[in-house]
Amino acid sequence: MRVHIDENNFKHYFMEHIWEHIIKNHLWKTALWTLGALAIVEFGLKYLRLEQFTSEYKIAFLFLGALVGLIPESGPHLIFATLFAQSLIPFSVLLTSSIVQDGHGMLPLLSYSFKDSLKIKAFNFIIGLTVGLIFYASGF
Repeated sequence: MRVHIDENNFKHYFMEHIWEHIIKNHLWKTALWTLGALAIVEFGLKYLRLEQFTSEYKIAFLFLGALVGLIPESGPHLIFATLFAQSLIPFSVLLTSSIVQDGHGMLPLLSYSFKDSLKIKAFNFIIGLTVGLIFYASGF
């Protein structure tokens, strides 16, 4: 079985959606999210007693990780990766955030079908919370 790819459609999709939209519009936002996430964690550790808050409200961070995972960019996820790397949140929180967060993989689908994007996000959210709560209840 041979698959035929229409060269004109491929060029249009790549130039309009990948190059013009994702790379030109979102690349700088990703860099800002990354720097912002690292700055938020550092600020929280230094001035807001983030260590105490994360140890007292682990389950709240699990739900927060799922909600932040709905943002179709990977930058916000860095907050949870950084907190986990510093042993401030349990693995279940990082896992929940990782399952719900699909990074920039959602952006091409968003440009094609907003309705399908919402369905996938809802599915990821439910699965992420379910798996995360199971791991949380198991002590991870």
